[in-house]
Amino acid sequence: MIGLRPIEVADAAAHLAALDRESVRRTAGPGPPKTMAEFERCAAEWATDGPRKTFTVVDVSSYALAGTLDVTLEPEFLAKRQADISYGIHPPWRGSGVPGRTIVLACRYLARNDSADEAVLRIDTDHKSDIALAHQLGFHYHRSSTESEGFLDWFIQAL
Repeated sequence: MIGLRPIEVADAAAHLAALDRESVRRTAGPGPPKTMAEFERCAAEWATDGPRKTFTVVDVSSYALAGTLDVTLEPEFLAKRQADISYGIHPPWRGSGVPGRTIVLACRYLARNDSADEAVLRIDTDHKSDIALAHQLGFHYHRSSTESEGFLDWFIQAL
């Protein structure tokens, strides 16, 4: 069982210790925070109700930090009332349903707060398991693009 909570600066040491190359490269967008300044910026976004919310993904039974999740409301590359979701799950929690549950919780957060009408996942075309997960969760292929992050397939789901 996992949960989400707003990221805190105090989470930096645990997240940075668990961060691996795969966590950074598997996400489109800004990816997980990698410096103390980025953790401070993420906490400030929560304090000022900014458009980007970074969550800590928490293993509820052990309180261990399982990864991060970003929800960005109406970024410039999306339409009005669309939110971009990106996540980075730490190695021990990959392949165990945590990524899917994380996305479901993000969609529930967006719907509960009436923050968006659609959720968007932008996934590197090489990450076949992430693309399969998007389909499994009911996201529908929208388009492909070439961006600074690489070749991305876009998937959309109504909230």
